[in-house]
Amino acid sequence: MQNEPVTTLFQQEELNTKERILDAAIDLISRKGFDAMSIREIAREVGIRESSIYNHFKSKDEILDTIIDYFIMELSRSDLGEMPMDALLAQYGPEGFMNMGGRAYLESINRPRVIKIWRIISIEIYRNDKVRKFFKTTMVETPVKVWEQTFRRMMDLGYIVECDTRVLAQEFFYYLVYLLFDYFVISFNDTTYCTFTEKMSDDMSGHIKFIFDKISVKKVQ
Repeated sequence: MQNEPVTTLFQQEELNTKERILDAAIDLISRKGFDAMSIREIAREVGIRESSIYNHFKSKDEILDTIIDYFIMELSRSDLGEMPMDALLAQYGPEGFMNMGGRAYLESINRPRVIKIWRIISIEIYRNDKVRKFFKTTMVETPVKVWEQTFRRMMDLGYIVECDTRVLAQEFFYYLVYLLFDYFVISFNDTTYCTFTEKMSDDMSGHIKFIFDKISVKKVQ
């Protein structure tokens, strides 16, 4: 069996420098916006020469791409494990299943980096075509399609009444998007992460209950 590659001290220092560059960029962009941030400022925050940044990133755009890739990776952690959806629905019911998913998502963004990146995305969709396209496809269109499939499966299993799955997915998901914008844009300086998560968790649970009170099969029989 081949030995595992050993990370040298130099490689570890290089990795730490790249992480520090990302942390500084995320902090600066979340406060100033992407266009207003400069490579020089990042270097000053990290305590390295400006030219050293280009050993890790070719450009500002590559830094932004890396931030978005990291964001996607972190959000992918908000799954419900390996148990099939049908088994989760049978064990917890549709409302319990939805609340579990919501809690998993909140846990996935319970990281300072991710909170700042959400702030970046909330600001940059108004002036950055790349971020706007990412938000439109990855943060809106893809989740709506997933929720369409989820609600379709609930209908097939007899949990909820037959209705337009796309309209239902939009009605459900768009309110959650509003809650995120409320924190990261509208009320960003007025709330802390703890109060936000408590409020969003309560609002989300209330929203789920309201939706399922209207569409649950057992409620309309």
